Amino acid sequence: MKIKILNDVYDIANRIKFIDKGYFIVFNTSKKNFEIHNSKQIDSTFCLTLPFKTLDIRALKYVFETQSKNIEKILNRIETENKLTENAEKRGVLSQFNSSIEQNLRR
Repeated sequence: MKIKILNDVYDIANRIKFIDKGYFIVFNTSKKNFEIHNSKQIDSTFCLTLPFKTLDIRALKYVFETQSKNIEKILNRIETENKLTENAEKRGVLSQFNSSIEQNLRR
């Protein structure tokens, strides 16, 4: 069941409308999380699931950062994080390879 949040302690349900007037928040009782929806969307109002267990200022920051107008920044950040992960994996493999060679040389 989904419960539309009309009021909350930090007034996030009203403040989110400053980002987009169509936004509203629901609590998904089966998944036990908060979801952001937009009444302006066609077919489905669902936008995203908040990665926080409580509704606070982080929700506003997260929604603002994940807006479609920020897609270029988001994709650049993902690409950078992917490169960092790939480089770390390569360093790990290289380190294992070097350790293996050192062990074989000691024998």
